[in-house]
Formats: sequence, C-alpha cells, structure tokens
Amino acid sequence: MPELRALIADRPASEVKRVEDAYVFAREAHDGVKRKSGEPYITHPVAVAVILAKLGMDTESLMAGLLHDTVEDVEGVDFESIERQFGPDVRRIVEGETKVSKLSKQGSQQAEVALTGRDMQAENLRQMLIAMTADIRIIVVKLADRLHNMRTLGSMKPEKQQRIARETMEIFAPLAHRLGIGRIKWELEDLSFRYLHPAEYEYLTSRLRTRQEEREALITHAVAQLREALEDDLELPEWVSDIDITGRSKHLWSIHNKMQKEGKALEQIFDLLALRVILTARELTVPPGTDEKRRERAEETREKRVCYHTVSIVHSMWTPLPGRFKDYIAVPKPNGYQSLHTTVISQSGQPIEVQIRSKRMHEVAEYGVAAHWMYKQGDHLAQKDRENWIAQLRELQNEINDASDYLDAVKTDILSQRVRVFTPKGLAVSLPAGSTPIDFAYHIHTRVGETAVGARVNGSIVPLAHKLNNGDMVEIVTSKNGKPSKDWLNFAVTRSARTKIRHHFRTNEREEALKKGHDLLERYLRKRQLAVRQLMRTKILEEATQKLMGTRNPDDLYLALHAGKTTPAVVGRILSPSLAQEQAAALPSRRRTPTPRAPEAGGVYVEGFTTSTKLANCCSPMRGDQIMGYLTRGRGVSVHRLDCPNMIRLLKDEAERCVAASWDAGTTGSSIVELDVVAPDRSGLLADALRALTLLKVSPMKIEAGVNAENTAHIGLRLAVSGNAELERIRNALMKVEGVTDVIRGGRKARNGASG
Repeated sequence: MPELRALIADRPASEVKRVEDAYVFAREAHDGVKRKSGEPYITHPVAVAVILAKLGMDTESLMAGLLHDTVEDVEGVDFESIERQFGPDVRRIVEGETKVSKLSKQGSQQAEVALTGRDMQAENLRQMLIAMTADIRIIVVKLADRLHNMRTLGSMKPEKQQRIARETMEIFAPLAHRLGIGRIKWELEDLSFRYLHPAEYEYLTSRLRTRQEEREALITHAVAQLREALEDDLELPEWVSDIDITGRSKHLWSIHNKMQKEGKALEQIFDLLALRVILTARELTVPPGTDEKRRERAEETREKRVCYHTVSIVHSMWTPLPGRFKDYIAVPKPNGYQSLHTTVISQSGQPIEVQIRSKRMHEVAEYGVAAHWMYKQGDHLAQKDRENWIAQLRELQNEINDASDYLDAVKTDILSQRVRVFTPKGLAVSLPAGSTPIDFAYHIHTRVGETAVGARVNGSIVPLAHKLNNGDMVEIVTSKNGKPSKDWLNFAVTRSARTKIRHHFRTNEREEALKKGHDLLERYLRKRQLAVRQLMRTKILEEATQKLMGTRNPDDLYLALHAGKTTPAVVGRILSPSLAQEQAAALPSRRRTPTPRAPEAGGVYVEGFTTSTKLANCCSPMRGDQIMGYLTRGRGVSVHRLDCPNMIRLLKDEAERCVAASWDAGTTGSSIVELDVVAPDRSGLLADALRALTLLKVSPMKIEAGVNAENTAHIGLRLAVSGNAELERIRNALMKVEGVTDVIRGGRKARNGASG
C-alpha cells in the first residue's frame, strides 16, 4: 500500500502503526479472494482508505475503510474481535457500514427477499441515515466505498451498472453534496452519467476532446495574465502569503444538466473555461490576550476582504458579464460552500468563469464535513446547519414508518437542491429548491403559516405560490382572521408544511363533525320533548357509547352520528328506555315483546325484540362485522353490515325502523360469503385462483366465471368462513394471484349496488 503510506507519512508514528495493523488484518482476511475484475480483493479496501486519506479523514476512518468488508465477507471475524483489536470507534464505523452493505447486496437478490426495487432502495437509505446519525464517519466511509465501486463498475453486467449508477445519482451524489464533499460529488455524478446516458456522455467527451488543446492554451494564457495582475497589486502581498491559480474543467454531468435545463448548445455554455484562485492568508498578528473567538472573526473578515479585493482586480482586467456574479461568501450555500463566482470576457473573446476563495473556504468546498477532521473545529463548517440536518433525519425516522414514504421525504426535504433565504431580521433559513413563502412561513412557526395572507420578497408583494431564490429576503404578512387554504397543497414543497396544512383540515373537519353529531342528537331529543340536559350528561353518554360502540368516549358517538353509522333514534332508545318502549308499542302487536334482549338465530342479538332475524343477502354480514337490524314489514328483522349501502340509505330514510344488533359471543358457526375476483382475462386464471384456495384448505360451495366486453374476468365464489380473520386470509391469497386487481366482498351484486 505505497500510496496510502505516503499519504499518512506525516501522521504520528503510533497512528501509522495502527493503520498498518489494520491493513495486515484485512490482507489476511481477504487472502485468496478476487474481485469481479480479477484483481485481489484487498485492492478495494486499500483504495477506499486512500480516498479517505486524501479527504484528510482521521485514523479511525482509515482503519474502518480497510476493515469495512471483513466482518461481512470473512468467516470467523466479528465486531467484538474488531473492537478488541482496533477500538470502539472503528467497530462502530465498520458495524454501521456492514449493515448498509448487507441491505445493498440483498437488493440485488430480488428473488430471495421480500423488499425489492424501490422498497429495497428506500430501506437501504433509511438504514444508512440511521447509522449516520450515530457517527457521520459511517457515511463518509460509505461514500468512499461507493466511489471506488463506481470507478471499477466496468466489470459488472450492464443491468447492474444501470441499477448501481441510478442509486448513486439519486442517493450518494446528493449525500456527498449535502455533506459539502464536492470532490466526491462531482466524480460520482460523472461516473453515473457515463452508465446512465452512455450516448450523451460519449458525445460530450468527444466534443470536448476535439478542442482540448485550444482550451488548454487559452487557460494557460489567462492564468499567466491573472497571476501577473495579482502579483503587481500593492495591497495583496500584505494580506496573502500564497496565490494558487489553476484551470478547472467543468464536469460533464454539470454541462449536460445545464444544456438540458436551459435548452442550450455546448457553445452557449459560458463557464466551460474556468479559473480557480485560492488565496492563503498570512497569519494574523493580534495583541496578546485577544479572545480566541474575536481572533477567528478577524481572520474571517480579512479573508472576505481579500476575496472581494481580488474580484475587483479581475473585473478591472476583463469585462464582467452582467448577471453572472454570484456571492456565496456573503450568502453561503446550505452545505457551507463559500466562494465568489464571476464570468468575464477574456481578451481572446472567450467567456471564462473565475472562482475566488480562501484556502480554508477551498478545503470546505472540496472536503465538506471531512474538513472537520482536518481543522478539528466546527465554526468554519456551517456546523449549525449540519446539526439541524441530523435533527431532521432523526425527526423523519420517528415520524415515518413506511420506507418508501421515508425515501420521498428525505429526497424532498434533505437531499434536494437547497435555497438559502433570509428573514427580515437577517436570519438564514435553508429550504428545498422550489420552496414558496408558505414553506418559509411554516418553517418559522405553525401559527405564522396558518395565519399567512400574503408575502413580500425583497420588498415586493408576491403570491404565496411564488418560488423563492437563493438570497431572497422573505416577510410573511399575517392576519388574525387568516386561515389555511387547501389550494396551498398544490404548491407547498416541504413535507413539514404539507403535513401541517393537512393536520389543520383534519382537525377542523373533526371538530365540525363533532358539532354536527352533537346537534343531530340534541335536535332529536328536543323533538321528542325529552330532558336533553339530563340525557346528554357526560356519564350517561359514556355508558351509551360503551353499549353501542364499545368505547367510553362520547366523541366516538358524535362522529358515528355524523357519518351515518348510527342514528339519533338508535341512540335515543339507549339513552331513554321509555322512548324504546314507546317505539315498540307503535309497531304491530306481533312484533312487540315483554321480554328483554335475547339472542336470535344466527347468533345475533336484536335490541328489545324477539322477532325472527335474517342475514341480508346484499352484504352477507359475518361474525366480527359491525351490524344493525332493520324491522321489515312482515319479514322480521333483516341484519345488515353497518357499511352496507342499503343500511346507510335506511338509516337516513327510515331511522325509526332501525334497531341495534350485535353478535352473540356464546355461539359459533360458519357464515356464507360471496366474493368477486376481478382480473384481466388470461389463460389459467381460474386454475390459479382455485390453487390459492386449495393451499388454504378452502373448498368453494359455488363457482361462477365470466368475461365482460372489456375483457375483464370475474370469478364468483361462494364460501363458508368462520369469520373476518379467515376471510382476510382468503382475500390476501387471491390478491397474490397473477393479474388479480380486486377481490370484492358480496360478489358482483355488491359492485352493481343490488339490494338484499
């Protein structure tokens, strides 16, 4: 590992020894193992460690880079042995890396795991980010691992190249950008571009190659001109000890992206030629006893002055292009990036982009969060932004259980491009690109969002759907009478804003439903001249709710009344026994009963009546369903499911004839249910459906099959089931049959709205 030894030669001898011990351990563990390319496997962990060393990562990270595959790939090596020999920090990084790698490998074995495709990618990302919140070095090691794998991707099959490149472009490159590690981000994007869009990649490569000598000559001449101008300046030598000017090639993916987004030809991209000026400030002389923070502020102020002075020299030499000056020093990017960018027309007539930054700014731009281990200080790294980011990750982990939803939230709120805008007091707010004043308002405070009626951006009134740009100053106009609008969901970008808007409407709709349910019951009781205050006391309502719904919260009763799941008449009979007797007396004498509630045929209790019962054919209720009875004219009580369309209609039109019903817990037996299995017609569909039932040891009592004019097959099944649990197992098994789009309870009659 000569290159790695050279990179760590200036580290303390004890640290060099630890890295060499880790190398020996990894070499012996991977002895005899080859990569897909045919190289010895040890070349991979060594390459990962070299990338980490070039980033300036600490010794523990380098050791973890060498050891990251040993536990997963080598029998007999476990995390305990890693910790004993190399310490708890190395173990934590290796363990986090191993968990992520296992998920990645499972993702490529789709036949062997339940999570595949997008779900696998989502779960992979979740585990990786969970690990990162424990130690951010885990992700830096993972990025180095992914970078070397991308460099050697040519030995993989084309379909695997595409899958890995897409995952890299969607997850790992944005992660590198969010961590501020530009060096890794750019290379990951270009390598992914090569495999995702090979034709476009080859076109740009060949076009740029044909004019490479011409561009290099222009850059060399421009570098010489600028160096001479800077060295001739009278002020810079007092502030700067070294000036480094280099030519910089724009990255291929960046060129392609710009051409696509702006609809430009290659010749119209102004920053193909670029210079980077890196200024090393002289050590600041301060009076003895100066506070450390004050000294750091003075150093930063001088760095900024040097950069602004340098850009003035550039503009005096060459003509600046209007609208092409970007100040990322005054307004840094959310990942901490600071630099001045200006595009000028050189004496040759070619546009050249010039980037100007201090050495410290350059280290942060290239190495991002990795610069923390180089500088050992957080003030220069937009540390507060990164702490907020980690807090966001933890919040998402707690709030979102579904891996796919988590992937969407992270991509939108965390890994997307960002804009940095400001409050009227100058406080910076980082938001996803495309955010609007509504996203800004809810970011400030939920109350600000809910009372927003307008916005000012840079002093001008704008609509709430206005897209914010980097550096905008945003002021939200609020009103105590302001209320959220559902239209806001059409342009709110952040998950937080959208969640809060939806929560507002859910809460308001619930409150409205509670009030309407309360009013329905109160009006009914007043109409019958009952003691409303007495009957609607909390304790009495709790007992009624317990009888009717199995809970003791009257809110559940009001919500059920509003939704039509029960009626004021049914609740009234429970609240007032005298009302139940009065209604019973009004019915034909053959349906009166002096006896209390009793179980009927089929194991159904009908509140207050002993007439015969019949399970309605239209919805075929079974044990476990919520049910209600309807007093028919001359045919006893017809028992329906509460969600039966016919029952919902009867509750509205003939509430007086609806009676409470429930299942008798003391009886058992089977219920007959009809199912309609729906799928596009194909050969073998019926056989596959019956095979699924056979595996569950279920024999249909009746089978009907047909195909409609739209070539949709319907398989009607009549089955005897013990209850909802067995029905759900049957339904799940049928839904897994190839092509099945729905399994409808109640058969085709239910779909067509037939009455029972």
